[in-house]
Amino acid sequence: MTQTMTQTMTQTMTQTMTQTILLQISFFVFGLAIGSFLNVVIFRFPALKSVITDHSRCPHCKKKIAAFDLIPVISYVVLLGRCRNCGKKISAQYPLVELATGLLFWLLFRHFGLSYILIPYLIIVGFSILVFVYDLKYLEIPEIFSWSLLIFAVIAALLSKDFTISNFLLGGLAGGGILGILVGISNERWMGSGDIKIGLAFGFLFGLYGALFFLFLAFIIGAIFGLILIGLKKKRSDSVIAFSPFLIISAIITIFFGQYLINLYLNLLGLV
Repeated sequence: MTQTMTQTMTQTMTQTMTQTILLQISFFVFGLAIGSFLNVVIFRFPALKSVITDHSRCPHCKKKIAAFDLIPVISYVVLLGRCRNCGKKISAQYPLVELATGLLFWLLFRHFGLSYILIPYLIIVGFSILVFVYDLKYLEIPEIFSWSLLIFAVIAALLSKDFTISNFLLGGLAGGGILGILVGISNERWMGSGDIKIGLAFGFLFGLYGALFFLFLAFIIGAIFGLILIGLKKKRSDSVIAFSPFLIISAIITIFFGQYLINLYLNLLGLV
């Protein structure tokens, strides 16, 4: 009887581990596919081209790209980063966005598991990647991206088991208010209204302490990156640098490690 129970438990554990691994792989592959779609949005949005009806074409020779050359990451590797028709280089943005989305979807599944809160976080990360790359390329954030990010951040915050109205409002006030003041002081020279919406979105999502940590980390990352670019003579001290990518990087770190780092800091101060 004992041996039978042991075998049954072993089989159950093996099946559970197999299912978990398959789910992790599924979320990674799903993320790769979503990343491929995000690339389409990023490249077609400026020209207001349809992301559904228009065919994918090489930006150089304008020839239609075959379906078998649109497999996320794999096609880029097989083609050695070049167009099959004209041989011109394909932007590394394609595999980088696909891999980043796949990795983040995998990490979100590991972090939240198969729960209701996972869905809005997947959408938040999707729009965050859109904002990150689009602002880097074009130095602007389309309103539909920032508003969508804000809406789903509010939904995720409301669904959180730790939700309180005071923390929600104070987080939004800190995240959006501080950036709003800085935008006003700089007269939108360094930041714009899109950055305010991003700060507001993650402020609502993270609450007061999380919002303050998120902003602090974003400024630290931005300062380090700016100094590196100036040191490498890639930028001057008065050059325009998109700020939303630093907000997005900080937000991603805060999602996965924010509470741990905040608690660690409060413990060091003896406040917890």
